[in-house]
This record gives sequence, C-alpha cells and structure tokens, in this order.
Amino acid sequence: MNAPLAQANRRILVIDDNRAIHSDFKKILCPTLKDNSVLDQAESEIFGTAAAVASPTGFNVDVAFQGRDGFAMVQQALDAAQPYSVVFTDMRMPPGWDGIETAAKIWSIAPDTQIVICTAYSDYSWDEMVAKLGISDRMVILKKPFDNVEVIQLAHALAEKWRLRQESQLKMEQMTAMVAARTTELEAANKQLKVEMAERERTQEALRQSQKMEALGQLAGGIAHDFNNLLTVIRGYVDCLVSEDKYPPETLQALQEIGLAADRAAKLTSQILLFSRKKRVQPQNLDLNQVIVSLGKMLDRLIGENIALEIDCAHAPLPVHADPVMMEQVILNLVMNGRDAMPQGGHLAIQSREIHVPEQKAIKNPQARPGRFACVSVTDTGSGIAPSVLPHLFDPFFTTKEPGKGTGLGLSTVYGILQQHQGWIEVENQAGRGAKFTFFVPANGATNGHLHDTPIKVEVPCGTETILLVEDDPTVHKLACGFLRRQGYTVFAASSGQEALALWSQRGGEIDLLLTDMVMPGKISGRELAEMLKARDKDLKVIYTTGYSIDALNSKVHLEEGKNFIAKPYSPEKLAQIVRHRLDIDFDTQLVANTNGN
Repeated sequence: MNAPLAQANRRILVIDDNRAIHSDFKKILCPTLKDNSVLDQAESEIFGTAAAVASPTGFNVDVAFQGRDGFAMVQQALDAAQPYSVVFTDMRMPPGWDGIETAAKIWSIAPDTQIVICTAYSDYSWDEMVAKLGISDRMVILKKPFDNVEVIQLAHALAEKWRLRQESQLKMEQMTAMVAARTTELEAANKQLKVEMAERERTQEALRQSQKMEALGQLAGGIAHDFNNLLTVIRGYVDCLVSEDKYPPETLQALQEIGLAADRAAKLTSQILLFSRKKRVQPQNLDLNQVIVSLGKMLDRLIGENIALEIDCAHAPLPVHADPVMMEQVILNLVMNGRDAMPQGGHLAIQSREIHVPEQKAIKNPQARPGRFACVSVTDTGSGIAPSVLPHLFDPFFTTKEPGKGTGLGLSTVYGILQQHQGWIEVENQAGRGAKFTFFVPANGATNGHLHDTPIKVEVPCGTETILLVEDDPTVHKLACGFLRRQGYTVFAASSGQEALALWSQRGGEIDLLLTDMVMPGKISGRELAEMLKARDKDLKVIYTTGYSIDALNSKVHLEEGKNFIAKPYSPEKLAQIVRHRLDIDFDTQLVANTNGN
C-alpha cells in the first residue's frame, strides 16, 4: 500500500526587528494578481517551465519582532496543527535571542522546520554555525540586501523540501507499522537465528584461533630447527664438562646453571610447538587425579611458602584419554599463572570432578559441547583480571608482566593443548577477589595404572661399531662425532646427502648404522638418503634426528622416539642410549611384524 502524499505547506514566519523587512517579505511572497510576473518568472526558473499563465501562488506570511515571539508563534502553530514550513530569521535582534539561538529553540520543538538566517554581517562562519547548532541540512544563509527572486526561490524550494520530508516520514511510519505487524511472526525465526549465530560465533572463534595457531606454527617451524641445533650443542658440551668431575664447585655450579638455562630454552620451543599444534600428542588412558596428586610436591615448591595450596580431587578416578605430559603442562601453567597473580601471598585451590555438560551450556559457550567431561579448576585469591586483558588472555606472546618476567606463552600453551584434546577452558573473574580457570577434557574409560614420575637412571653405553653421521650443522656435527668416538665407536662424518653417498661408495661395507638429520641442504633429504643406502644394504640400521617437529615434516617414515628417532635438543647420554639400543635391537623387523599383525 502506498503512503499518502503530504500536503503542501505555504505558511512562512518572518522574524526580524525591522518593520520594513516584514513589509518587503510580504510584498515578495504575497503578491497580488497584477504583480504575479515576478512569481511566475521565479517558478519558471525553479521548475524549468514557461511562465505563461498568471495565477496566485503566494505564501501565507506571519511576522514576529523577536526570537522569543517567533518561538511562541511556532508553538501556537504546532498546537493548531498548522506548522510553519519555513522560517526567515534575522541574525541580530537586540535585545534578546540572536538568529542562532532562535533557530536552536525552534528546532527543539519543530525539528523539521526549514530555517533561513538573514544577515548583513559576517557574525559567524558557516562552520561556526554548524558547530553551534549541530545541524546543516535544514539551514540556509541569506545575505542582506537580498534579491527578490532569490527569496522566492528559497521559499518555494524549502517549502517543497519540508513537504518531501513529511512524505518521507509518513512512509517511514507506514514501514514501521508493517514491521510491528510482523514482529510476532519473526519471534520464532529469531530464536532459530540465535542458535545459528551461536554456532557461527563458535565457528568464527575456532577459525580465528586456528589462523593464529597456523601463523605461529609456521614461525615455530622456521626457528625450531636452528634453535634446537644450538641447544643441542650447549647442552651437549655442558653435560660432557660436568661428567668429567674435575672442576671446583663454583665452576661446576656455573655449568649446571648453563644447563638449566638450556633446558628452559628447550621448554620454550616446546611450548611454541604445543600451542601451535606442531607437537605430536601421545595420548593414553590415565587418571587425571593421579596427574594432579603426582604434581603436588612440585607445586608446593613452585608457588612458595606464602601461598597456601589446597588440592581437592574427586574420590573416584577421573579417567581421560590424554597425553600425560601435556596434562601436567596445563596444570603447571595454570598454577604458575595463579601464583604470579598473588605476589603478596594468598590461597590457591585445585579441584577436580567429572561433570555432564548439558545442551544449554554448550549453546551459551561457543567452545563447549554437551557430554561427559573431566573438569579441573584452579582458583586464586589475587587481584583478578582487568577487563581490557580478558579478550587477549590466550593470545600468543600476550603478557601483562614486565619485560623479561614472562613470555606470554603459558595460557596460550594451555589453550593449544586443550584444543588438541578436544577440550576447552573457561575463566571466571572477580575484580579484586581473584580468578578461576576451569578446563574440560572428554571423560574416558579405564586408566592404565599409576604414572611413574621417578626417572630410571641408565648408564651411558659404549660400543665398537661403525657409524655414518650425516649432520649439516657444524657445531652439532662436531659434538656428536666427538662424543660417539669417545664412547668407542668408529665415526665417518658427512655434512650432506651427497657427501654421505661418496663415503658409502668407499666404506659402505664397514658401516653398521646411519645417524642422519632429516632436513639437509641439497637435493637429498635424510629420508631419501636412508632409502638409497638401505637399498644397497638391507641390514643397515637407521636413526633419524631433527630440530623440527615430526608432524611438521610430514615424513612417510614411521618414527618412534627412543627407537629410530631422537629429537633435538638431545643430550650425549640420550644419543649413546638410542645408538646402542638401535644396534642391539632390530626395530625395523619389529615394526614389520607389528604392522602385519594389525
């Protein structure tokens, strides 16, 4: 249905303290029949038609001497439902309101009124007027002395503009009525839309986080190789020096500190790989309560004496299928985060339980989903989290700590690990009273027994076999070569696949084991080199190593840590153990047998 057309409004109010001006406006805008030529000419110029027929086209003009009087007349016209479409007001009308104040007052009760400010002076610039009034689309400036045709043109144009504005408002009112009439029909659709929007938000949040992790994963892959090569050298030489046991206590302590620093650097790289999902998850059935309890003593040492630790685990086992090392990392990072929030001391509580997440909660939280979950919360009594920090809490490298005090990887690591385990984390914040972090991982069936957190000491083995070492990093090359020779092995060394092939052509019959980096310069990778040499000697044993994540390499070779693969950074002792183990046990035969059995 079309909206009704707004009626023409030819009522004009002139506000000026000069009677002569009133008379001029009436002569111009209210002509007699015999004086219609000026008006006809004006209409011709405005509408582009010939002024052939003379007709009375004048306006109804009322006058006022001051702004207050004019304001009162506008109010009366509104009350009578006969509003003015156009107001011509003088700028200077002493005493009382000037033109700017008069316009502001009129617009406060009749906002659609078109106003022409008449002035012979440069009282205000256009920008100053707009700044004072805040409106420019219903205001025009007319300089005195004004031209009669210009006044007529303004009157016609602004009156028509007023009419079109009313017509637009009528149409808008009609549309509003139509929308209101359909509100009931849309309620059901709105409910469905909310569900879809929640799902969309969940998907978008997952996409944003995935993009962050992907970008960081690319960064991690780029730096991990070289960084881990450096750490291999640092840790290797420190371990060699410490094992000699010939240094005074202060030197030995300094060496141990270097070793600890290298360990921390290695963990930093590991954290980057964790939350960028570039580190392989090794899940197993375990009791999450046992993970928490086994960390108890370590947590006491980490948080210090000024923080009281309370651990409240569920009486029944809390079975999950997860990587135990990664679960420890999650709990440790949350506890350390809570500790840092309480520099003056406080209370830290860890609670575990199994819960059922209903469909309603899953809808409210974009990351949650319904089902049975193991739930662990870490609560501190610190100062809470600033609202500006909350949106960035799990962003990589975001930290509120001073430079050098934190990496911004702790909570990012937690987020990445839980994503890998199909879980999520929630935060409850109470400003000035602390924060509560609660994470959820899917509950599972039976566990595989107790976790062993006491390392078994193994003596560094020796041997007399011949090893072909292929390593492109000269410092790692020198370290590994020197250590293996000290353990009694004969070592042929090459820095690329091409050099290794040349060595094999000369000494291949003597070589018992190939120890090769997987990523090397040139056209031959470690995997390709191993395939070439095993084609010549099927009994050749192979150990792979790399500073990259295994998953990032997309290797077609089945790699198993401690059997045919050793990750950088590694210690000389671990290197000796895997070399001895690989030489003594035919891992390839075991792998083929297991594959056939499956």
